[in-house]
Amino acid sequence: MAVGLAVGKINFFGISLGAAAAMFVALGLSAANPDIVVPPFVYQFGLAIFVYVIGLNFGRSFFEDFRRRGWKMSLVVIIFFFVLAGLTTVAVRLFDLDPAQAVGMLAGSQSSTPGMAAVVETLGGNSAPVVGYSLAYPGCIIATILVAAIGANVFRVNHEKDAKEEGMLSEPLKWKAVRLTKDPGITVGELAEYTGEAVIATRCLRKSNKHVLADPDMELRGGMELLLNGTRAALDSAIAQLGEEIDLTLSDDDGLTFRRITVSNPRVAGRSLKDIDTVSQGFLVARLRRGDTQLVPNEETVLHYSDRVRVVTAPGKLDEVRRFLGDSESKLGNVDLFPFALGLLIGLLFGAIPIPLPGGTTLSFGFGGGPIVVGLILGALGRTGPIHWQMPYHAKQTISTLGLTLFLAGVGTSAGGQFRDALSDPTSLKYMGVGVVLSLVSAIGLGIVCTLVLRLKFDESMGVAAGMTTNPAVMAYLNSQTGTQLAERGYATVYPTTIIGKILMCQMLALIIV
Repeated sequence: MAVGLAVGKINFFGISLGAAAAMFVALGLSAANPDIVVPPFVYQFGLAIFVYVIGLNFGRSFFEDFRRRGWKMSLVVIIFFFVLAGLTTVAVRLFDLDPAQAVGMLAGSQSSTPGMAAVVETLGGNSAPVVGYSLAYPGCIIATILVAAIGANVFRVNHEKDAKEEGMLSEPLKWKAVRLTKDPGITVGELAEYTGEAVIATRCLRKSNKHVLADPDMELRGGMELLLNGTRAALDSAIAQLGEEIDLTLSDDDGLTFRRITVSNPRVAGRSLKDIDTVSQGFLVARLRRGDTQLVPNEETVLHYSDRVRVVTAPGKLDEVRRFLGDSESKLGNVDLFPFALGLLIGLLFGAIPIPLPGGTTLSFGFGGGPIVVGLILGALGRTGPIHWQMPYHAKQTISTLGLTLFLAGVGTSAGGQFRDALSDPTSLKYMGVGVVLSLVSAIGLGIVCTLVLRLKFDESMGVAAGMTTNPAVMAYLNSQTGTQLAERGYATVYPTTIIGKILMCQMLALIIV
């Protein structure tokens, strides 16, 4: 792990592998010395941790996006299942490949360990698919990473700009004051809907120079003066619709003050601003910072552990607001692992449930599918009664990286011996070559269709391609190279579909051609 992480920091012509290097280092070491092996349960557990965190991070957006466009992305992936199965069938006849080994090659070209295992079971314990899988597996990772790297350079992808346009990276937030020149016929809480901009009013300015909290239920009338928060562009657009900008200087004599406070109270984390009713608590949240992302909150915004919020309140209530939200870094350091462990356990149990299929075989979501499905559900729920499923942002990312590195190191050591033995057979080159072609067709094809037809940004399209492989190594490269979570969104959207679809595809193809 240490060597792999060190190698991953090395930059080759603007490309660094990040955590993905751990797999290639492990593959080389185990090929040289087969005694170097990470126990399967260890690295499979690492995979479970990694995908579970992805589910937690994108649970809410997954269900919101699926209705709007996620189903289209999943449909494209399903179409490519048929394309890859068809190409594999053609390759068997053109190059006189062993059908059982070829189906394993197909699983390896898409990095589907569950698919390979399902084929072995379908064929009554035939080990030929394992050989085909081991030959195609490394090519899948290399090919997909190369497509992502070369594509980003060819199309001169601006990762940061694309992420900002998709709302994955925020513009700096500002504040401006506005005087209403008309009666808009709305309340303060309806400003964002009325203007079509992500803005929030936090103060109502009085002629006495004393400011009061902008109660969301307050009716707006011409002549009123408000302080708005948002991006510069959003503020300018909103002000143009509402009235005219006015000069304002904030001071301690205004009657209100603002401070940045860290959310650490377990009774608050996991609840929406509407649920905790901030106005009755004597404050408003003007801005929210989660990781490196700044957000303009609304009543549906859910607070998470370690969120840093800018509150507006009366000076005398500041201490009370701090106690209400927590504002304790030490509490965040003492992470409650029970909800995380419980959710992960539920995911592992769900992944172990056998699902009967025609022909007497069974399907299960496994270490990868079960945790991400449960993670998506729990991430969308936020909390269940007293149990808050989320963790502090930095804790989640650290645990996720550890799980990912364990998986990559383990899977590299597990494939090294088989890969070395297979290379001694010249016919292996055919399986390796066809496997690379299948991987390239998948990565390039999905990249083109998702970018040109579905109009996704390049990074998200590559996230879909990474989700097609369900391989964390590709995702690790994309995260390190892009510096945003845009690829992860595409990955999480199609992952449940691909993990199930690849198992079914490999099983059905095995029944047809073997």
